[in-house]
Amino acid sequence: MQKLWKNWLKVFIQKNFKNFILILCAIIILVVLMFLSIGLGALEIDYIKVKDIILYNLGCSQNLYWTKTENLIIWDMRLPRIILACLAGAGLAVSGVAMQAVVKNPLANPYILGISAGASAGATAIIALNLIDITQEYSVSIGAFSGAMLSMLILFFLNKSNKDSVRLLLSGCVISILFSSISSIIMFWAKDKDKISSIVFWLMGSVADANWTMIPLVFVAVIVGIILLIIYHRQLNAMLLGEETAHTLGVNTKKLRWQLIIVIAIMIGIIVAFCGMIGFIGFVIPHIVRSLFGANHKFVIPISAFIGAIFLLICDIIARIIVIPEELPIGIITSMIGAPFFIYILERKQYILGGGKK
Repeated sequence: MQKLWKNWLKVFIQKNFKNFILILCAIIILVVLMFLSIGLGALEIDYIKVKDIILYNLGCSQNLYWTKTENLIIWDMRLPRIILACLAGAGLAVSGVAMQAVVKNPLANPYILGISAGASAGATAIIALNLIDITQEYSVSIGAFSGAMLSMLILFFLNKSNKDSVRLLLSGCVISILFSSISSIIMFWAKDKDKISSIVFWLMGSVADANWTMIPLVFVAVIVGIILLIIYHRQLNAMLLGEETAHTLGVNTKKLRWQLIIVIAIMIGIIVAFCGMIGFIGFVIPHIVRSLFGANHKFVIPISAFIGAIFLLICDIIARIIVIPEELPIGIITSMIGAPFFIYILERKQYILGGGKK
């Protein structure tokens, strides 16, 4: 039995050696970028000092020679921000992978079902109408997540007896338009320019407000979501072949679709609640990964997670250093990169879902 297990493991590693090496390289790049990005910003800090601050706060060192301000910047501001950016990038990327497979549409993204529009309306209402005391921590996040869940419930009731993915997409578009109009009305009613400015900045997306108390919730939501999507990789592969083919292979497409939508909605709801609207990652990254490495979701999902984390981390670095001492909302950077790629996908007539050619 032990010999059989060793032979199977050897064959598995040989068959997937390229993908394992790729994932390992992505992990190394991500770790290096995370460390490098900690020292960058309005106040640049020596990397030896950065290392010592992190080790000290982890309880691995007693060497204390930096100021309280430097400790605050590295440990309480930049490190949580970097981790949140990585988690958000990974979550958005894998959500885009799953959504494109579920609806079998290369132009799909995690926001297409109106979940983000609901979150935006919830956050806008909290900021502009003072439904919850905005001085309380996470009040905006609570409003955003509530709006996301409300939009998901509306989506469910509109499609509970229908198996057509086209109706699902159209319902998502209608929900998105509905909640976007609600957000616009609320902003029109809000006469306070400071509140309107806060809403606009939130809608552009940012990880600047990251702290250690929000990291565990985002971490659990994203990691559990990624694990569940990897477990469903065979069903996602079957969905790419079409619903009829997937059904003949034993996949309950209606049940699977709603299971995946719930997983995606919870991930997106939590990410948007803490980071605002960060666009194009869930659209761009899946296309890049499928085009380069094929359409097998067993590897597309983990590779997309790491590349999504790397991409958003790079965007956050750019947002922090491009207009020092101020910073741009991270959503602006992702949109500037994502929009040209979107046009490229539209113009590439031979493109099919999965990265191949007709």
